[in-house]
Amino acid sequence: MNNDNWDDIRYALAVSKHGSLNAAATALGVAHATVLRRVAAFEHRYGCVVFRKDPSGYSVLPEARTILSAMESVEEAVLSVERAVVGANRSPTGHVRIASTDSLCQFVLPQILNSISALYPSLELTILSGNSHHDLTRLTADIVVRPSVQLGEGLTGERAGTLRFGVYSDGTHNQKWMRLDGALSRSLPAKWLAEHVRTDDMTNGADSFLVLQQMVASGVGRAFLPAFIGDADPRLHRLNDIDPGIEVPLWVATLEEIAHTPRFAVVQRALLEHLPHALAG
Repeated sequence: MNNDNWDDIRYALAVSKHGSLNAAATALGVAHATVLRRVAAFEHRYGCVVFRKDPSGYSVLPEARTILSAMESVEEAVLSVERAVVGANRSPTGHVRIASTDSLCQFVLPQILNSISALYPSLELTILSGNSHHDLTRLTADIVVRPSVQLGEGLTGERAGTLRFGVYSDGTHNQKWMRLDGALSRSLPAKWLAEHVRTDDMTNGADSFLVLQQMVASGVGRAFLPAFIGDADPRLHRLNDIDPGIEVPLWVATLEEIAHTPRFAVVQRALLEHLPHALAG
């Protein structure tokens, strides 16, 4: 299979997954017109129509389900080869992408990565910031620093410490609780809110603890925040009379197939060494 054929399949699969050209283009980091051209090229090359196009978006035609299934098999085979190639690279030099939450990326990881770079100048390090989980099987990141009760299937790693949460306000009494939306809605603090706080006692929310921090400081309401954020902000007051004692393990992990790749192993060891001190400080 040549590169053009694989690219056409990759773009078609992105449209199937995201349901529109615009969403697929955003996910792939390309222009809308590029996705349209690639999908059209695939359909023209094989003389088939894969998608129904209507104002609500793109959907796979029932008669094209077997085509989509075959494309997914091709994608998995290509990704499997790429993971094997990455895992076989024994060089301690090269590019390493570390994915984590926006709060850890802003407050904790930059200083740690500076220390790693000083020790291993031949490594090129990239921080990928966001609260949605990266799918490492698709090689969108190499290492994750992830707060989670347990690691997902296919990942291997070690616990680097504990992420502790507190409830914070700007000092105003009897405030409503702010919602944890988006990716944060699956967190342990969100679960506690769902079990202990009435809907009428909730107010505006956000999908980022960094945004919630600013909302608390501006007087919107009270909110759960990681202690390393809330305790460091002089504008905020920790509500010690409300302490659910929520703690979440913090993991440093990667795919099992690439875990022994030297450059990834070096960075993982360094993260495991530095993170406990950074969280405690």
